[in-house]
Amino acid sequence: MTKNEKISNSLKKYYAERGGSPKKGKPGAKHTSESRKKIGQALKGTRRTTEKQRKARNKANVYAWRARKYNAVVETSDMELIKLIYEHCPDGYHVDHVVALASGGLHHQDNLQYLEVSENCRKGKGSNFDDSKALSWKDLIRV
Repeated sequence: MTKNEKISNSLKKYYAERGGSPKKGKPGAKHTSESRKKIGQALKGTRRTTEKQRKARNKANVYAWRARKYNAVVETSDMELIKLIYEHCPDGYHVDHVVALASGGLHHQDNLQYLEVSENCRKGKGSNFDDSKALSWKDLIRV
């Protein structure tokens, strides 16, 4: 018998005496469906932000990271206003950089607009897009 087989046999014996592997947990220790419902109800009112707000904040943070990557954030950028622009994005629209970050544009509130999803995906990092499908965030948000 090799050394590894001896260790393996001793571990099997150890786990058998104690009711299972510590990685798998003890048998029957899982939550029942009733206990899961109780836990869910207890945690239900603990969220302070809606799913839409979390998604908008995440998207704003991703674009801020990308902007820092391209050194596109300038001192005059109002990051709170930019987050507000992302949070108030209408359904069916994306927040778009008029001059793309990849093309040297700035992550600044004056370089942002709302653009239809299909038009924004078609535009890419280019600057050819249908102006009639763009909305100004200044028309929707009063600062």
